[in-house]
Amino acid sequence: MSRRPTLWYPFLFAALPVLNTLTRNPGGTRLDDAAITLAASLLTCAVIYGIVAAGLRGRASGALVPLVVLIGIFLIYGKAAVGQFTRGLGMPPVAVLAALAGLLILAVWWLSRRPPVLDRVNTFFTLTGLLMVGWLGVRFAADQARARSVVRNSELARRLAQPIPVRGAAFASGPAMKPDIYLIVLDEYANSAVLRELFQFDNRPFEDSLRQLGFTIPRLVRSNYVHTLLSLPSLLNFSHLTRVPAEVGDGSSDATLPNYLLDHNRTATFLRQQGYRYLFFPSQWWPSTTRSRTADWEFQAWHGFNLLREITRSDLRRSLLSTTAFDVLEGDYRWDADHLQRTLRGLEQVPRVPEPTFAFAHLVSPHWPYVFKADCRVAAPIPLRGRAERQRAYTAQLQCLNRLVLHTVTAIIQQSSPGPIIVIQGDHGTNLLRYSSAPSAQAVTPAQLRERFGAFGAYYMPAGGGRLFADTVTIVNVFQKVLSHYFGAQVQPAADELYVSLERTPYRFRSVDPATLGP
Repeated sequence: MSRRPTLWYPFLFAALPVLNTLTRNPGGTRLDDAAITLAASLLTCAVIYGIVAAGLRGRASGALVPLVVLIGIFLIYGKAAVGQFTRGLGMPPVAVLAALAGLLILAVWWLSRRPPVLDRVNTFFTLTGLLMVGWLGVRFAADQARARSVVRNSELARRLAQPIPVRGAAFASGPAMKPDIYLIVLDEYANSAVLRELFQFDNRPFEDSLRQLGFTIPRLVRSNYVHTLLSLPSLLNFSHLTRVPAEVGDGSSDATLPNYLLDHNRTATFLRQQGYRYLFFPSQWWPSTTRSRTADWEFQAWHGFNLLREITRSDLRRSLLSTTAFDVLEGDYRWDADHLQRTLRGLEQVPRVPEPTFAFAHLVSPHWPYVFKADCRVAAPIPLRGRAERQRAYTAQLQCLNRLVLHTVTAIIQQSSPGPIIVIQGDHGTNLLRYSSAPSAQAVTPAQLRERFGAFGAYYMPAGGGRLFADTVTIVNVFQKVLSHYFGAQVQPAADELYVSLERTPYRFRSVDPATLGP
């Protein structure tokens, strides 16, 4: 192998963490975000390469540059591995890093005095990098082709795309008489029973305030699935996703099909056929809801470019950054807090839109990261090692979120004529009891299931629609009730079935008997 190609192998290794993350999470990242993240990684490598090349001069310096850059890449991305190693040894990380740096400097000095050996080392890393990048690249391309084929051939997607027949309606057909419809999803918002039993938190003040506005809060609300990936498409398609394992494979974790069903959901499609405009309020970083290809309008919380803000804009970027020495750039949670507040303020402007609208917003809170204190000041990132710390952080964020949401829905109701339809929905309950750490779905205990299925729900339904939500609701049927009652949609309710699965195998379902979860 000629010497020139062997000088550029650090760029191969700079691409490896991005490719590895993409292949471990198929369907979990948009292609444009993957391209931007990969380009940023290569650009960072180029900057380091230039600095090292300028700093090293003299004999054999050209051949030393890629090796020194590679060592820098290992140190940057090895932060997590060094941390685990030092915890296992009970040693301070600084001491281990100092010892490692000393060994690496010694190795570089030794190789600089032996140019033939240095050339062989460079050749080895070049071939290794090419093989690894090639293998991961082929896997990524195969995943993309497989995912497209699954969506194209999905019987479930074809069935859910069928038009829904309509007969009668509670509202007149004129646009001015059609109410705006809001879906505000609050991620991991638990119902009052879970909050009371596990968090010792009384949510009645918030619920009573909603009732005073005219909301109905059912006696019991449960999610049908334990993951946002499944809960949101089942909610918006008012259909179970039990066919997904047959189409994707029950051992797969590819999110492409559920994400497609979420973006091409039946609720938005039906309402657009009724003359509605679909407004999408994306989450800041959750992969399934950072963008919509089918919405008529998409909310943009920010304009212009800000580096520190951009690194928080996707789960891929956050995951990669958290494993590197650059994680200090994340700073506090001010961008998370700002995005949530801007989203809620954006929702308050929807009543000014002249057409009837369906507005869907996914707020990652109160799910981790816990960005708010109880008084809505931005919280500092702290490690949450114990259950008591997670309880305090979650309930503090919940108190702030309650205040913000109450302000928003009050503003919407006051500005709306006719009165709006508002669905405030938790997609699933919390994970304080760590159901996700179970060795299998069969090993998840009834207490863990009760917590995870215990989702919050509050429904503002004019013209008598509130009675449909008075007792027990599972979220798969929320929009079946709304569209049937107000628009005469002829669609049968889904069975109130519950399914648990683990994050590593989200489509390996275990059916759960609701009777085992208690009242």
